[in-house]
Amino acid sequence: MKYPALSLSSSMNFASEMTELPEAINEDFVMDFLSRHEREASSPGSGAEQVLDLGEIEIVADDLKVQIEAQLKSKKKSVDKDELEGQFCAKVHNALKHVPVEILDDPSFWRYLSVRYFSNFVMWRESSALGEGNVATYVSSKSSAESIPVRMYLRAQAMLDENGNCPLAEAVPEGTDFWRSHIIRVRTGRAKNLAQAFAKLQSTERMITEELRPFARRLNRFWANVNMLDYDKKASDDILKEIKKSLK
Repeated sequence: MKYPALSLSSSMNFASEMTELPEAINEDFVMDFLSRHEREASSPGSGAEQVLDLGEIEIVADDLKVQIEAQLKSKKKSVDKDELEGQFCAKVHNALKHVPVEILDDPSFWRYLSVRYFSNFVMWRESSALGEGNVATYVSSKSSAESIPVRMYLRAQAMLDENGNCPLAEAVPEGTDFWRSHIIRVRTGRAKNLAQAFAKLQSTERMITEELRPFARRLNRFWANVNMLDYDKKASDDILKEIKKSLK
């Protein structure tokens, strides 16, 4: 299957453009950039002549743009940017569920998505990094915990329930550090029942940073002796309760 891709150097160039002239980044700018830097890649196997359809992710991206514009016009003094990211995680996941795994494993594909469909979200969501000149981490796909939209996809993957929904992906207010440091970056994110139990616990019995980090460290130590990928919901709840009790 043929699909669009973007090299690491090209994504870094785009990040430089974003940093130097953020006000110039619009649809025309993005399309012109991609016309010069986009490349075509092919996944192995059958259907080599088939072209990957990205129509659904384009619809999601357009909806996200509308929401960002509404946020920018909002009179609220502070906006929970992570909440909006959480609301769109399931949409991103659903829009890409037809994509073969070998394409999802290709960082160059995610770099293309970041530039083509999510550049305005990156600029809004990571405005602090943009101002400091280090926004490249969010489009380069060097880190799955940082790069958009791969981290949105992985967050949804970890929170996906049996009905194909993931309400827990948006259940932790101002949860940026929780998702990136304690779910996506570590093995917990791959243990679905454990990850969901952790998110539910954090949403109902909020731990501040000083409590959350030692709790997460204790949880991560369990992986040395226990394979928690096979934990069911009850076992996941039990181990989290045990950890929390031990830290009191």
